[in-house]
Amino acid sequence: MQEFFDLQLGNMTMDEYVKKFLDLIRYVTYISEENIKIQRFLSGFPSFYKDRIQFDEPKTLEVAIRKAKHMYEQGKGKTDFRKSWQGKK
Repeated sequence: MQEFFDLQLGNMTMDEYVKKFLDLIRYVTYISEENIKIQRFLSGFPSFYKDRIQFDEPKTLEVAIRKAKHMYEQGKGKTDFRKSWQGKK
């Protein structure tokens, strides 16, 4: 259970994170409400992902996962705007 609550996207790919999340949620049987599952799923993301997905108010975990994968695929290969300006005046 502790691994489930400590899970973060970090250096994992989105597919790895989703697989790990779904594998671990089986051990946390007391979480049955969909909105709590969604919140826990999103809590492992950087705020950029989390805020955009929460804005859409997904009603099911499946929808939240689909949105997260879509955003992740869109962001591949793009440089982080903040990093590209770091150190420049």
